[in-house]
Amino acid sequence: MKTKALRIAGGVALLALGAPLPACAQFNYPMIIVPPPAQNYALPNPAPKAPPPEKPKPADKPADAPNSAGVTQCYQGRTKVCP
Repeated sequence: MKTKALRIAGGVALLALGAPLPACAQFNYPMIIVPPPAQNYALPNPAPKAPPPEKPKPADKPADAPNSAGVTQCYQGRTKVCP
């Protein structure tokens, strides 16, 4: 009778201690929440730089004029093949 009581007590103890373990194992990992990057509100943003002044084009050759008759450009794709 003593052996049967020990078996029953052992079974109840295993059931009481072992039953919540699978449920606890799902939630034992800590959750790490990373904060957003810090923003420095004390310093203002620098003003954008002004674009450099445009340089005038040389006046000796107008932009609309075609290439001179002696100069030819011979290309095959991106390769220049003229001597």
